[in-house]
Order: sequence, then C-alpha cells, then structure tokens
Amino acid sequence: MLPFSFPHVNPALFLSALLLPDAAQPGLHGADWARYRGPALDGISTEGGLRTSGEAKVLWKSAVGLGYSAPVISAGSVVISGHDGKEKDTLYCLDEATGARRWAFSYPQPLGDLYFQGGTTGTATIDGDRVYHLAREGELFCLELSSGKVLWQKHLQTDFQYTKPTWGFTGAPLVWDDWLFINAGDSGINLKKSDGSVIWKSDNEEAGYSMPHPVTRNGWRLVIFSNKRAYVCVDASNGTEVWRHKWMTRYGVNAADPIVSGDTVFISSGYGKGATLVKWAEKGEPEKIWQNREMQAQMNAPVLIDGHIYGVTGNEGQDGTGLRCLELATGKVKWTDSSVGHGTVMAVQGNLLVLSEGGELQVAPATPTAYAPVFKQQVVEPKVWTVPVFVNGRVYCRNAGGQIVVLDMKSE
Repeated sequence: MLPFSFPHVNPALFLSALLLPDAAQPGLHGADWARYRGPALDGISTEGGLRTSGEAKVLWKSAVGLGYSAPVISAGSVVISGHDGKEKDTLYCLDEATGARRWAFSYPQPLGDLYFQGGTTGTATIDGDRVYHLAREGELFCLELSSGKVLWQKHLQTDFQYTKPTWGFTGAPLVWDDWLFINAGDSGINLKKSDGSVIWKSDNEEAGYSMPHPVTRNGWRLVIFSNKRAYVCVDASNGTEVWRHKWMTRYGVNAADPIVSGDTVFISSGYGKGATLVKWAEKGEPEKIWQNREMQAQMNAPVLIDGHIYGVTGNEGQDGTGLRCLELATGKVKWTDSSVGHGTVMAVQGNLLVLSEGGELQVAPATPTAYAPVFKQQVVEPKVWTVPVFVNGRVYCRNAGGQIVVLDMKSE
C-alpha cells in the first residue's frame, strides 16, 4: 500500500467499473483526506489552488517516530503513526491548524527492521468519529477520534488465525457503509465496523501489502485484495471469489493498489516484475491486454490522469529508479525522470505533486510530453517513501525518521 517499505533486494457486467463515490463513505467531507489515497482512492485531489511558484511557508512541524505511514486528515484532526525505535508504536492525533497533540495511543510493537529502517508502514482510516488502525503484527484497533479511547480491538493472528506476511500486515483499513475490510489472508476479511465481529473471512494465506480496493459495477459491490501470489476480486457482501489474476512478485511483495479504469485493471509491482493491463469481463481470469517491465511500482501506486500512468518505477536503492509516465492503453513509456529517486507522487487538478526521495517538494504539469517542474523546495531530510497529502491548501510531507512538515501551498 502503501506508504510501504521493503528490502533492497493496492452484457450484465459492462464497462461501468467505478471507484466508490464520496457519498458511500460516512464521515467524509470535501475538505477531508480521511483515508489513504484520498476520497476516491486514486491519489488525486480535486481541490483547487495549488501553489506553482514562489516559496511555501512552513506552518508547523512535528516528530511522530520512525516509519512510512501517511497522514489522514478529517474534522480538524491529523492522524499519523510512528515507532519509537525501541519497543512501541504510537498513533498520534494532531491539531490540523497548529500541530498541537490532541492525544497519543501507544502499544507494544517490534521495530521490524528487516532489510530496512523499520517502523510503521500502514495508514489509518478515519470514519466519522472513529479511527481504524492496523499494526504490523496484526493488532487492529478502533478508537474514538475525539479522545483516542479504544472502542474495540482484534488481532489478525490470534483472533482469526492469519499468518503474518514477511513484512507485517499493512495497507489501510477500508470502511464501506457498515463494513470494515482488511487485507488479510487469501482474499481479505470483512468485519462489522461497530464491534469488529466477523461478517466473512477468507482462507489463510500470506496477504499482500495493498489496501482493499472497492469497486461497484451496475450496483454490484466488489473488493480487490492482494496476496503474495495474486490479486483477487470478491463479492463485498459474502467474500465469494469473482476472479483471480495470478501475479507472482519476488518475495511476495504485491504492494501497489490496483487502478481500475472502465473495464480494465492496471497492476504493477517491483523487483523486476513490471506491470500489466487486463480486461475485466465477467467471472473468470481477466484477459491480458499487455504486460511489460516499464512500470515497477515497488511500494506506492501510481496515479492515472487522462489515459496516462504517472508513478515511481524501480527498486529503492537501485540505479534507474525514478518517476515515469506510461500510456495506459499500450504500456508505452513517454518519459522518465531519475532525479526524483524512489520518491512519491500524488496529483492535484492536472498537476503532479512529487516528493523526491531526498525530500524536495516539486510541482509539475501532468503531461505525457515531459516532466518539467515549475516549483521546487527542499522541505524534509532524506529519506522519503511516503506520499505527500494536499488538503485545505496545505501539503503534508513525512520522512522515514518521523518528521512531518506542513506547508502552506495555496496559490498566491
């Protein structure tokens, strides 16, 4: 999913595949970014007024511990997590305007520094006055947003007998009406968001690292999960498998969320695997349109704008990694910019908002012609693998060491 981190080494059935509208998510407002990849789960902000020149003012900074979790923002609160480098994670709730701490919730957790720095990797989800948070060992918490009080908790290993993936459970919880979906096992688990009781659960398997991805087709509610061997689409109401696309990535690291566009699904992963575009018919194995190695999304999912994919390709720490534009229909490379390194990207109304691995914030028009930033500003220390967030005219930038910097990025 992720802001995630990995070793060096997310006629009846016709066309209308759509991401869930905002109205399907209680507690989401136009000025909220209450879940990973935003209201439409596509990494794109529809908010206007992004600065494209001058210098952005730093509004506040905070230290939140080691990790790669992205911030989520709702009702004046910013929720983000980090690790103390010793023996515990902490979930923080900060004031959106000032960065002042409203509450902090800590729990025991190993650093988990297998081939990387370690720390938190998943992102929390805010739904109304509730926060849903998944820890790497499998602890699942539901907390009150206003106070940080734990309302209920479960454990994916001990309560549901799921095997922990190599780098832990991650992604982000998905709330859909009264349902709470978690990427666990072969093809997810669906819990009642009110109390964590089971609606349905899939068989045991090592899960992938992406966020459950919701889709509606002619009123049919579906969710796409990843495991270490495949991406699997199931009926949201009962978990029945609709289709399965085998996708074997080295180390089982299927981390980037799928991108659904019309009757096609774009899937990508790192470690030399690459990307594919498949056509989603009805039930059964999707039909492959193309597959190549030109987009290797090791951690975070790209964004899709006007028929073009923009994302970071390659493995962190390796030569050739950088920002790339790909034509969705054909998989053809339009341009590559290696100066970004293994940074991250989201989009804001026709612009790419890029945070380089070295901590430089960049803004560039989203065009397949070339990557030509019109704004650059060094904002945090390296290294950065966490996607920036733009909401209410502010950009939230987080580095691996746990510094979060909030800038005024409203246009002049």
